[in-house]
Amino acid sequence: MDTTEMPVVSSLSTSDTEKGSRTSRLPGHSSSTSDEDACFKLWNMYIIQAQEYDKSLLEGWKSDMDGMLLFSALYSAILTAFIIESYKNLQADPTVALLTQISQQLTSLSNGTAANFDAPSFQPSAPSILCNILWFLSLALGLTCSLLATFVQQWTRDFMHKATLRPSPVVQARVLAFTYLGLRRFGMHTFVDTIPILLHISILSFFVGLIGFLLPVNLALTYLVVCVLVVFMLVYIGLTCIPLFYLDAPYRTPVSDLLWRCGNMLHGFMLRQHTLSGDLSLTEAVLEKSLRDPSDRDRLCMEYTMKSLNYDTELLPIFEAIPEAILKPGGGVRLENFTLVASLFQSSNPEHNIVSRIHHFISNSGTSADPTRQTKDMTTALKALRSLAQLVIQYSTTRSIDLRNTPVFWFDRGLLNVLEISETLPKDLRISTLALVRTSRLQSLKRRVDAVADALSSDGPPHGLLQTANDIFDGVSLEDVHWDSKVFKSHFIQLSSILRSSTYTHSCTEEQLQQARRAVSHLLAPGRWKAAMLHILGEFLFMSAKTHTMPFEMDTTYKLIHSSSPLAVFDTALEVEEEEAVASFIPSDLSINPETPDFPETVPPELFVLMLRLFFSTTHEASSNPNTIQCRKIILEYLGDCSREQKSYLVEQDTDCHFEKCIIQGLHDDTDPGHRVIAIVRLYDMGLYRAGNHVSSRLRTFARQIFDFIPTASHRYTEYRWWPFVKAQTDWVLCKDAVFKLDDLANDHGDASSLDSQTTENIHALGQRLMADFSAPNQLSPLPETADPEARVEWISSMQKYIMSMNLRLIARLIDMCTQDNDGVLLGDWNGMQWKLVEYHGHVYEKIQLEYAESLWKLISLAPWQWNQTSQEAAPASKLFYDCLWRLSRSWSWVTDAKSARLIVQSIQRHMNDQNFRGAVWYEQALLDRCIDVIRESDQSMDRSGEGGKS
Repeated sequence: MDTTEMPVVSSLSTSDTEKGSRTSRLPGHSSSTSDEDACFKLWNMYIIQAQEYDKSLLEGWKSDMDGMLLFSALYSAILTAFIIESYKNLQADPTVALLTQISQQLTSLSNGTAANFDAPSFQPSAPSILCNILWFLSLALGLTCSLLATFVQQWTRDFMHKATLRPSPVVQARVLAFTYLGLRRFGMHTFVDTIPILLHISILSFFVGLIGFLLPVNLALTYLVVCVLVVFMLVYIGLTCIPLFYLDAPYRTPVSDLLWRCGNMLHGFMLRQHTLSGDLSLTEAVLEKSLRDPSDRDRLCMEYTMKSLNYDTELLPIFEAIPEAILKPGGGVRLENFTLVASLFQSSNPEHNIVSRIHHFISNSGTSADPTRQTKDMTTALKALRSLAQLVIQYSTTRSIDLRNTPVFWFDRGLLNVLEISETLPKDLRISTLALVRTSRLQSLKRRVDAVADALSSDGPPHGLLQTANDIFDGVSLEDVHWDSKVFKSHFIQLSSILRSSTYTHSCTEEQLQQARRAVSHLLAPGRWKAAMLHILGEFLFMSAKTHTMPFEMDTTYKLIHSSSPLAVFDTALEVEEEEAVASFIPSDLSINPETPDFPETVPPELFVLMLRLFFSTTHEASSNPNTIQCRKIILEYLGDCSREQKSYLVEQDTDCHFEKCIIQGLHDDTDPGHRVIAIVRLYDMGLYRAGNHVSSRLRTFARQIFDFIPTASHRYTEYRWWPFVKAQTDWVLCKDAVFKLDDLANDHGDASSLDSQTTENIHALGQRLMADFSAPNQLSPLPETADPEARVEWISSMQKYIMSMNLRLIARLIDMCTQDNDGVLLGDWNGMQWKLVEYHGHVYEKIQLEYAESLWKLISLAPWQWNQTSQEAAPASKLFYDCLWRLSRSWSWVTDAKSARLIVQSIQRHMNDQNFRGAVWYEQALLDRCIDVIRESDQSMDRSGEGGKS
């Protein structure tokens, strides 16, 4: 004993020790800690799972023991009756001895001799001994089984009682674990399994003893019982061994588990027979085997389920279960479940086919008279149908399908008709479901045509090949071609007639085979199937726009449709006929008047972006067809009428520059140019076109296309009010690109490649148009990195002077435009124009300085109320005056021309002399001071030059 702990123990008083001891023994008390209390829910989960297992185990034992008690009681009673008769054969019968004595005495009297009686000796026969041994043993075993069964019932009750003595989950869980582990430790499972074995031995002993009992009585009867016993033993042995070799067998005897264990002791012999591993009991082996290759069994389960659902009201639970089994939480489908789910709609029996049942369900408008309940039921049915279509489409896209075990169409034509005309179904789900059903049917049709092509390309006699192709094509008709294509339908009819005729005329020729092959080759042309996909996508979008409905999971449905085929649906290199391309002209078919103010609201931008992409999926969008012209007009009007947030979304999603293409393609159409001009303005105004403060390559490309068109524009464009602004803004976009790239080059933010060939070409073109009265720098392309540093600096300086002069000229022109406009629109990208000019300390051409000064004077020369307003309805001149004009520079060092300075001073003085003058605006005072300095320096220079002349 460690003596260091003695003082602590001795410090406790006797009363305290006794009190603690008594308290620990009180029933119902346990010293649980707060940490244990925090685990109550965790322990409850263990208790629930453990109690479910224990309940099923103990209830099984109890029912088995109840059966054995009843059987052993009846059996013992019957056996006792037999024993009463059999045990007499173990002793001499006194009646026999008495009759023997009487017989001997009568014989002696008749002979006159003296009677001498000797009692005969008795020796029980071997069959009697064997019979009684076995029957008494059988009776003992039967009674033992009854006693043990009673014990098992008592022990199970005690087990459950102990597990529920404590209400605390922690204590209850630990008691449950303690008693169950004890149950396993002492092998109660084996004990319970032994009781039926003893009973079976008892019964076997009875039958063997019965043979011994009947052997002295009657030989024929003995043989009969022997035969019965042999049959019984064979059946018993069979019932014992069958589950060892067939794990799905329902038969089993207590000896089966024993033999299974013995077999596995021989290096896992029984487990290896079933390709299993591990230390598995017979029951565990059955569970493990049931999880292997379950596809056929799953199919039978699903077929049974469908056969059991006789009424539509019973279908709703399975409708709800189907999406859960098919769709993944993050999107996509569970292709691994296809085999299970496909068994629901592969049956040709409508009563057993889930698609037929859904068809019938929605055709009857559901099962409830309550509108709310009705809508819910229809939604559930359509979600199930949509999930099935989604699964079939993706499975058909990624996996090969055996046509022999596949329906011609997963979804029948009648279902398609119901979805097309029904007005009681939820619109958003109906549109998406209909599109996916059509897509699945198109896949099925394509699969059949491919199979026909494979059959016709094989080797063999013409009649055999045509007959095989006709068998494959059976079930497909012209009504299954749901899109408008004269080319496809004509070849389809031709192929169908050839294949049908081959079944009636058995003398098919090689020419007929070749005709069929040519017809199939035309049907397999990628353009034909692209047209079909465009038709499905077009119908999907058109129905959405027509009903003002956002389809259920629109993006997912749209992507699933056009990805259901290996074709590049949006590749314009894949040609389609002009009459097939009409399916993509959705905007021209809208029943909505695009001139109404609510046009962008009735067609959400998310939907319009998809229409735009579909419209540009063929080369026919650039034609002069009235439909295409109308489409382009509606697209541009939509862009002009929608809100700024909608414009931002549209431009962001339009990664293929369809809006720009729509504008460029329509520029040469002189009818109604206004919406094109407004669209150009809208696109220039979009912030999403900018790459930071720089010009994006997308905007630069578009601006250059407009720049090239401007000289060729007809008078209908040039006379339009906003055309001058389009010209100025186009020039500014290209100029801005040059300004920022040249600045990056000057500040070592970029190398010589900052001015790429396109930028250099744009500078040349701008110089010819905007700076024709100036000579361009000698070398517009950047100098190489190896050039002399001074020459490089000089080149950059001359280029900056050229570009900044161009920038200021554009500013002067925009000031003139704002001066002339009175509609409250401030034109121009003033933030962009000020960005580099405000810190510029270089030079600007004097002529352009004068143009700027003159434009400023024109603005100030307006009536004061036009440039001096502060209200929200202020004229553009006023907005320009206060918001932009005086922020073009901090130092105004580029103002060097005296004539321009004098005009600017007059303009500023007029502003300051106005009766409503509220102080200088932004850097107005700095500009005034700079102009005064320039004038003073000019006067001094003139004075010096005059004095020099006099001298």
